[in-house]
Amino acid sequence: MSSGRIDFGEYLHELRTTNGYSQKKVADKLGIDISLLSKIEHGERHIQGHMLKPIADLFKLNYKEIQIQYLNQKIENEFGSEPFFNEAVTLLANNKTTSKFKI
Repeated sequence: MSSGRIDFGEYLHELRTTNGYSQKKVADKLGIDISLLSKIEHGERHIQGHMLKPIADLFKLNYKEIQIQYLNQKIENEFGSEPFFNEAVTLLANNKTTSKFKI
């Protein structure tokens, strides 16, 4: 997590163990089985967006901040290796499009 981004599986594991919660308790709160939670914590599966609110509620976290970090990670994982990724994100952040293409 040194880059400022959250690895959600690792982060969830850290939250769960720090708070002394069992995998069953957290899995039940998220509406998933223990096997899926374990895979998420070990980086074998990705967390899904609908799980963020229950995580924020369970661990008393700021939902907006978690949502922003989740979207940041998801976008970078999907498109981060594209050659013009940074430029595209900058355009998006500035709410601009290129003059040739209006998507």
